[in-house]
Amino acid sequence: MSDNEIFGPVIVSLLAVAGFIVVLLKSKALAIASGLAGVAIEGISVMLDSTRSDAEKEQAVRASGIKLIIGAWQVLWRLALAILAVAAPVLIAEIFGIVPRDDSLNVLLSVEFIVIISVLGVLLSWGLRRMKNDTHSDVTISGSNAYGAGDKFVHALAFSGPGTLKVLARVDDRLFSKTLRDLPDRPPIFITSIARGGTTALLNALHGLPQIATHRYCDMPFISAPLLWSKLPGHGGTVAERPRAHGDGLTISSQSPEAFDEVFWRLHWPEKYHDQTIDLWTRADMKDDAQLFFQKHFRKISKIRHSQLTGATDPIRYLSKNNANIARLDLLPQMFPKCDIVVPLRGPAAHAASLLRQHQNFTKLHAEDPFVTRYMRDIGHLEFGALQSSMNFLPDALEPYHPMQADYWLAYWIAAFENLVEHSDTVHIITQDALRQSPNTSVRALLERLGIKDNPDTDFTSYFHNRTDIQPTELFDPELMLRAQKLYEKLSTHALK
Repeated sequence: MSDNEIFGPVIVSLLAVAGFIVVLLKSKALAIASGLAGVAIEGISVMLDSTRSDAEKEQAVRASGIKLIIGAWQVLWRLALAILAVAAPVLIAEIFGIVPRDDSLNVLLSVEFIVIISVLGVLLSWGLRRMKNDTHSDVTISGSNAYGAGDKFVHALAFSGPGTLKVLARVDDRLFSKTLRDLPDRPPIFITSIARGGTTALLNALHGLPQIATHRYCDMPFISAPLLWSKLPGHGGTVAERPRAHGDGLTISSQSPEAFDEVFWRLHWPEKYHDQTIDLWTRADMKDDAQLFFQKHFRKISKIRHSQLTGATDPIRYLSKNNANIARLDLLPQMFPKCDIVVPLRGPAAHAASLLRQHQNFTKLHAEDPFVTRYMRDIGHLEFGALQSSMNFLPDALEPYHPMQADYWLAYWIAAFENLVEHSDTVHIITQDALRQSPNTSVRALLERLGIKDNPDTDFTSYFHNRTDIQPTELFDPELMLRAQKLYEKLSTHALK
């Protein structure tokens, strides 16, 4: 066959492929098909959601079924048009005597042509995706909205109920029983406060130290089976560093530290969690099975973060950043002997104002994206938005206020830190002002208190704001503000110097 005889069928075949692609794109068939996958996954996710009633599940499945039937018809007729677009140039070329139909089909259906077109399509898709990612590099992400449709399904499966979490943990224990036996127990470190107190900045400053092990975003969603999950291809993630959803200037990636152990407190003490309040834990709430669970889990995370961990010569300590632990100051020392509890202390006006802003922020986010709501609920972040639940430090203390009022959050600050006064001798208090003004000195003083050796060349300044924490006292009731300021001054006397 001459070059001209080859060239004609190739041109016709390329026109046929182009017609197929154009019709799919112009008719939005691919977008509809992708949407159908999301509808199916959404329906399955609801079925796997243990917090939904049977009536809600039935209604969701019925709605998904109707959408799938309608969507399937929409995809089917668009696909038929795309097939006609393939046939059109082949038939037209034959009718006008340009290229015989059999010659065009021989090229169009040849393995070489299919492989070349497929490779070119993959390269083009990859290039367009890179361009799109570069164009939208300032998109805000969190652990939840970095999820695609498939990720959401896997998340729904992993968090389908308490039974799933417990079964996954038992499987992890059995598969890695020898590994667990060889890992030493070390007293954990707990960073806690009410939200917006500076716990995340302190976590970021400490998590990279060689003696510290923390949870990371890549540990999701099979959080209760971390050793098994760490061996699977999906572990590690590919999420590039982006601003987190709080809008506070902090960035996250799949390797960033995060607070996930609240999942297990809810798993073992579901009776503590009510619609809008969470009860405090006391020494009487001790549960031996929960203690054993946490001890194993902390050792697992230590092993994952430090794969060469061996015997008692490696002083690796699990570091937890969990704001809800501020409600467990009675129980933590009993449950974890010799543990250290670190409480960042922030000025009340700035702290309360930040709490109000985040409640407004997450109220909007939860209204816009139901999966964000589910994700935050599943990982136990119940501080803000549609999920907002307050720790029940003082019954009726918040009764006169509403979460959309600034005074609500100042009253909450007072209730939380009046409770802390009773434990001020058993925790390490460190003020945010000190961390801002002299981060290296302050962090090293804390590390000395924790018994952690530090490289003197380590610089902690990048983890903390270097500007003054503005205290907008005018936002609050003067009497309430005065009470908060006196409480702050009292707690400051116990802070690390």
